[in-house]
Amino acid sequence: MKNLILFLTVLIILSNTNFAQKYMGISNPAQNPSCSSSYCHETIFGVWSKSAHATAHPVESESYGYECLQCHTTGWDASTDNFGADEFVRQDENQTPNYVVDPENLANWNARTGVQCEACHGPVGDEDGILDWNHTERETQFTADICGKCHEGSHHPYYSEWQSSAHASGPPVYLDLTQRETYSSCMYCHFAQDFIAFLENPDYDAASFVPQGTLADITCVTCHNSHTGDLRELPAGFDGKVICDVCHTVHEEEIDFNDAPHHTTSEVLSQSNKFGWQYEGEDYSIAKSFHTLIRDRCVACHVHPTDFNYATGDAAVTGHTFKPRVEACAEACHTDYYDVVDTTNSAARFDYRGVQSSIKGLWNNLGVLLTEATSEDSTTDRFKKALYNYRAIESEGSWGIHNTKLVEKLLNDAIARMNLTSISDETGTPVEYRLAQNYPNPFNPSTTIRFSIPENSNVKVVIYNSLGMEIATLVDDNLSSGSYQYKWNATSFASGIYLYKLETNNFVDVRKMILLK
Repeated sequence: MKNLILFLTVLIILSNTNFAQKYMGISNPAQNPSCSSSYCHETIFGVWSKSAHATAHPVESESYGYECLQCHTTGWDASTDNFGADEFVRQDENQTPNYVVDPENLANWNARTGVQCEACHGPVGDEDGILDWNHTERETQFTADICGKCHEGSHHPYYSEWQSSAHASGPPVYLDLTQRETYSSCMYCHFAQDFIAFLENPDYDAASFVPQGTLADITCVTCHNSHTGDLRELPAGFDGKVICDVCHTVHEEEIDFNDAPHHTTSEVLSQSNKFGWQYEGEDYSIAKSFHTLIRDRCVACHVHPTDFNYATGDAAVTGHTFKPRVEACAEACHTDYYDVVDTTNSAARFDYRGVQSSIKGLWNNLGVLLTEATSEDSTTDRFKKALYNYRAIESEGSWGIHNTKLVEKLLNDAIARMNLTSISDETGTPVEYRLAQNYPNPFNPSTTIRFSIPENSNVKVVIYNSLGMEIATLVDDNLSSGSYQYKWNATSFASGIYLYKLETNNFVDVRKMILLK
């Protein structure tokens, strides 16, 4: 009985053992069929054969040698006899390059050079090196680990950079995967399988989609076609865009100022009417930044690479943290960048010519106005539209870098409508133009500016610093005759002398005020 039990135990163990599978190579002349045969993967083979993976070996470089082969061939594993490329080559420091191929196994070596199907999908030969037909039942892997085995290190730190990015941080905590139908609009921007299905299947429906395997984060294969290495093709409606635009965009047909803005980067960069609340009667077509014309859009700044420096040993940068790099600004367009920006200050390294400081100042001013609004005013459309712009600029996150002029105009328009109050009922209709002295003066941090116009007119009130540089536009609108007041908050500005100017069709006046902190 004991022997029978032992026999059955061994039999069970053997039946559940995966024998070490062997690599066969995509063009192994001894194997038929191969991956490239006409009745298997001929189409995919044709696509792959034009990729960098297919020609990964040899590399014309003085630094290319034996230590590079493990990532430039298929099946390399020195700890296992698995018919991998390492079994048909040896290191030889007397040679250039420093390796020698076994002449008796040249065909086997050639069959395993390059990054082939089995490098990512695993070996397809059984323990005898014969094609295992069960390989067709394997699940496609969407993890980044497969690519990370080679795309890592000082020469190409793709994997470690990606790991530090938001793409690798997983979905937001509120996204309940058991409630796919409830969160259907979120799925394709947070999971690899859904994103690929969204791009490739025009009938993709997140609510009913059944993903293969465990849902993966936004990994390498999400954006890159695994067989070509190129970025995936975009679906209809994304002409002139890049793959980042698919998710970093507004997912609604019309803006509702009662909602909170979400992922609006594509819209601000495109100068779309879906960024912020764009007030009726205002011309936003003129509020255009040069950054909207950059051909590679997001990629140009957020995936800006730097090659490995052989002289100094400085590691390469692939840009797969997706954080913008000042090198992109300095090398591409702004040749004076390092002269005018303190790039050692992480909080101000993109504050080129004070753009971000100016936008943050306007944003803070709008925030003060929203905070000071009465409970009655906070229920009005005027308040909600201004709040929508406040949130849009905050969630977009570049503080004006993506499109300075559009962000500036949206903030100024919201400020003007929140802070411009008619006081004609108290004083009657004015009979002359008048710009009053601000009160209080000196002030800290806010002051009230009053002015009167006797007729309908285009009105502009601008704040300048002591050097004559324009730092804020308080009013830029067509106003009816009357008296008006505006409260300016200077929390984000330094103590000093400031000028404010009233300009209409028929009148200009300038006064001085003092900020004393």
